[in-house]
Amino acid sequence: MTDELETCMAALFLNKGKDVLTAKEFTMYVSLDLRWMPVRDADRLMNILIEKGLMSKAGDYLRPSINLSEVNVPVAYRPSEGLLEILKTNPPKQPAVKKDDAPGLLPKLIREALGSGMEKGAFVAECNKISKRADVDIEVAALMILRERGVDVAPFIEEARSSVLGR
Repeated sequence: MTDELETCMAALFLNKGKDVLTAKEFTMYVSLDLRWMPVRDADRLMNILIEKGLMSKAGDYLRPSINLSEVNVPVAYRPSEGLLEILKTNPPKQPAVKKDDAPGLLPKLIREALGSGMEKGAFVAECNKISKRADVDIEVAALMILRERGVDVAPFIEEARSSVLGR
């Protein structure tokens, strides 16, 4: 089954033409674009690929953990019925993450902004505005705003650097 999973993952990334996908992009591409399976099964596939170590997840970004060029992917590949059955019968193993508990740097920066007296909506809107205007990631824009408001951003610099360079 691991060979089938490797082939499935390699076909997905090779078809998409990217080496990094967001979790949402993964499930939508598998279910809506390729029409391999329903969204819930695509979520299960993603979780299985992560559990088996074929894919790594950092924040909301997914990367293959194997060299895709070494996987022999047949032309017009589609997952086998056996794999699709396993996905239908396999319950999801990861509990849903509540939005407030979402991992990542941005939620931490939003909490800092709230702690400094800023409103969440205004802070996020300003982050988006600066992000677009300065052509930087939203985390960088958030750090700029917080620093401008007198918040100590030093504890977040290394995590921001890792987050931005990891994409």
